[in-house]
Amino acid sequence: MSSAVAPSSFEIRDVTHRFKRTVAIDGVSLDLPCGKLVGLIGPDGVGKSTLLGLVTGAKKLQEGAVDVLCGPIDDARHRQ
Repeated sequence: MSSAVAPSSFEIRDVTHRFKRTVAIDGVSLDLPCGKLVGLIGPDGVGKSTLLGLVTGAKKLQEGAVDVLCGPIDDARHRQ
């Protein structure tokens, strides 16, 4: 078994997202590895879909940073 750490495909740093006065995501940071199956589970209304929308670029990043496949998701050229 190898002890090498896989590089991250997704790097999420201090992401916060609000809908008016409601905070949907508050300061979330995580690294998701390449080549692994990852699931997000939790009850309704905890920010799973919002986080996925930010990672895919479907939602505009308000605070923090999201790097996907070695580039910032808020850069339109990188999303192309």
